[in-house]
Amino acid sequence: MARVQQVNDKNKKVAVNNKNNTVKSKAELAKTNPKREASKNEILFFRLGMSIIALTLITVAIIFTIRYFMNDDEVDVVYEDLIHITTNDLKYLTYDDGSGVYGDFAYFNGVAGKEELAEVINTNNLIYVYFYRSSAINEEIKALIEALDVEGKAFLLMDLDKNEDVFQLTDKGNFTLDNTRNNMLLIFNVEQQTFQLEIRVVDIVREINKL
Repeated sequence: MARVQQVNDKNKKVAVNNKNNTVKSKAELAKTNPKREASKNEILFFRLGMSIIALTLITVAIIFTIRYFMNDDEVDVVYEDLIHITTNDLKYLTYDDGSGVYGDFAYFNGVAGKEELAEVINTNNLIYVYFYRSSAINEEIKALIEALDVEGKAFLLMDLDKNEDVFQLTDKGNFTLDNTRNNMLLIFNVEQQTFQLEIRVVDIVREINKL
């Protein structure tokens, strides 16, 4: 017959008490060990790191800003040494005031800043006006013009980007400018009182080569 093991009630109570003591000890340990606060050195290093990051970002922003403006300053200014004219200049160069003769060259005499223009139009029979857009430079024509010796010649230029109103000009010679073109060449024969307008690059190159 199997012997039934009897559990001492006293031992049972001790086991329960030990369990309660274990739970209690963990709770007390958690209470006595709160979350550790950062030390002064750690806070200092954190602030230093954030300052370095902010300084780096500011430096990068300054560098990009400087490069942006430097690129703007380095934009190639084409034809700056040649004679440029405006829409109003073109009017007095080519229009007929009712006398039957195109051009009122006397208008430019004595006008400040127009001395060189007045000289070349009064000493040349052929007046060339090259129309271009500074935003869409034709490199072939640019290279050709820069290689030319136009000293003393009536080779004039007009930037269409700066003179959009030229397409509305009515007081001018019997030629019609094409506002869809980025390059045009007008040749005014003063003696024969005729106008020749070239709108194809190949024709412009051909005529400029005759200078």
